[in-house]
Amino acid sequence: MKKILPLLLVLISIVVIHKKSAAATSTISATTTDTVRKKIVHPKDAMTDGQVTDILNNMRQKRNDEEKVTALKEGVKDKGIKIDQLIKLLNQFLTDDSKIACAEYAFPYTVDYKAFLKIMDLFGTEGYKYKLEDFYDKNRK
Repeated sequence: MKKILPLLLVLISIVVIHKKSAAATSTISATTTDTVRKKIVHPKDAMTDGQVTDILNNMRQKRNDEEKVTALKEGVKDKGIKIDQLIKLLNQFLTDDSKIACAEYAFPYTVDYKAFLKIMDLFGTEGYKYKLEDFYDKNRK
């Protein structure tokens, strides 16, 4: 009995170590999977100016930036948009927070995304300009 007990303890510790190792491996693979970004596929065709005008009119009927953000997101979703059209829509916002949130949301839908940094001129403070530039650098590749 004395010889079996140490052997049993060794076997149990091996099983416990193996389970911890397997759990750590699955955590590591989940972490690396989460940090890998999917490449953005930008649309080739932009919406018409009439469609942009419809979104713009819808935004103008809203009372605050929060409602305007929702209107822009609904209008742009799954459609291509040119940077100049996006600038026209972003000019409807009172705050830079709303502008940057919508600019980041609309980026995957931009057809001429290489001109995305033209949007920087809409921001009043350097902090938002840096934030937009950082976002662009991380997402354009």
